Formats: sequence, C-alpha cells, structure tokens
Amino acid sequence: MIRAIALSLALLIGIGTIVPLATNYAEAGPRKHRKYKQKKKKFKKYSKAWWREYRKKKKRQQAIAARKRALRLRQIRLAKAAQENGKSDVFARPTVVKSPKAADDSTEAVLPTGEKAPQGWKKAEATSGEVQFRVDDNNGSQIGSASISVVGPAMGDDSSTGRNKTLAGVPQASLRRTVIDKMIRENGWVVNDYQKDLGGKKVYVVVAQSQGTNGGVQSRIFYFTEVEGRIYSVATNAQTEDAERLAEESEKVINSLQNRVRSVQQAAKE
Repeated sequence: MIRAIALSLALLIGIGTIVPLATNYAEAGPRKHRKYKQKKKKFKKYSKAWWREYRKKKKRQQAIAARKRALRLRQIRLAKAAQENGKSDVFARPTVVKSPKAADDSTEAVLPTGEKAPQGWKKAEATSGEVQFRVDDNNGSQIGSASISVVGPAMGDDSSTGRNKTLAGVPQASLRRTVIDKMIRENGWVVNDYQKDLGGKKVYVVVAQSQGTNGGVQSRIFYFTEVEGRIYSVATNAQTEDAERLAEESEKVINSLQNRVRSVQQAAKE
C-alpha cells in the first residue's frame, strides 16, 4: 500500500515537471530565431582576387557617379531652356486695348506661327510659353478648349525600338508622366498612348479622360511634336462626342507648326 502511494506521488511529480518543459518547446512556447548573417568573402589583401573585387567596386562607384552627373546636367539644361523659352517672343503678341465684348467679336485667334486658328477657336488666356483657346461650335456655344505650350528642348534623334522609345531624344515615358501628373491633379486618368506620323514627322499622342463639371466624361488628347529644337504640346479638352473634331483640328495645328519650320528652311536655302 505504501509502495503504491509512493509510486503515484512520483508519477504526479514527474508529469508536473515534464509538461511545462514540453510546452516551452511546443507551439505555445516562445520561439527564438537565430539571425544568420551573410558571410562576406575574405581575400588576402593585394591578392589577385582582392584586386578583382576592388576594381569591380570602383567601376560600380564610377557608374553611379556618372549617372548622377548626367541627371544633374540634364536638369540644368532643362531649367536653362525653360528660362529661355519664358523670354522667347514666339508667343508674344501686341496687346490691343478693347472692351471685352469687342475683343470677343472682332479678334481672330492666331496660332504661334502667325496663321489663323481653326474655325471656332477663340483666344483665351495666355502665359509665357503657353497659348490657350476656347473652342465654340457653329452656334457660338463652347464645346471645349485647347492649348499650345513648349514642354522643353529636344535632346537628340528619335528612337522607336524596344522600351527606349524617344521623341527627339526625350523619352516618351517622361512625356507620358507629365500627362499622368496633370491628370492626377485634375482627377483624371490616362487611357492610351501611341505614336503616329503627321506630315512626315513622328508625333507622340496620349489619350486621357477626366470628370466633367456636369458629371460627364471629358476627352483629353495630348499631342507632342518637335519643332525647331523644342518639344511642343497641343492639348485639347472636350466632351466625348466632340473629341474627334478637336483631334482633327489639333493635327492641323501641328501641321502648321511643322510647315513653319519647312518654310523657314526653304527660305534659307534660296
């Protein structure tokens, strides 16, 4: 009897000791993870392997420094070109003091090339480097708006191979990014982008949409083309049913800009 009681007590004490220890190493217990550090290769200083790794490291540092210098140089050139474009007289027009009503009825909208703007285009606000137009239908009701602006200087030749597609050396991805940023500010979105030829020159087109004031969807089309070493943008904003008309008129404006360059070049040859 005494032996049975002793064995029972020993069994209870053993179970009470084993259960907490087992629980500590089971899922319920805390876990400790070892951190393994990646071992770096060690080379004897000034050995062939050491010099090989040293040259690789220097090449990486030089490549990073070169990319930083190129980016900085490009930023300086863009800033300088933007400053020069702000002082350019391409968009300068003599100011005529008239009453607002008389100006709307008699003043014809003129493109930066000096040619007459498409029918229904009326000159609106103008800033340095940008001309804005109001577009009306045959009844005089506004159906949309358009603008012509200078994006920046051309950087080189066109490239349409692989992912590195460019327009006059400027990456098309950068031009698309300018439209995306504009759409983000105006609660819009980009639908499509493509490249086409107008008058024998490549033109990059970005199609976007935005929410209209009346709850409808506005069609936004951005044309980018190179003229006289600069990237010009012709942008339109209209209701979906009038987008095709503004697109055709925008292409006429681009042809006008390109023809201006051809006429100047022909005059110089003569």
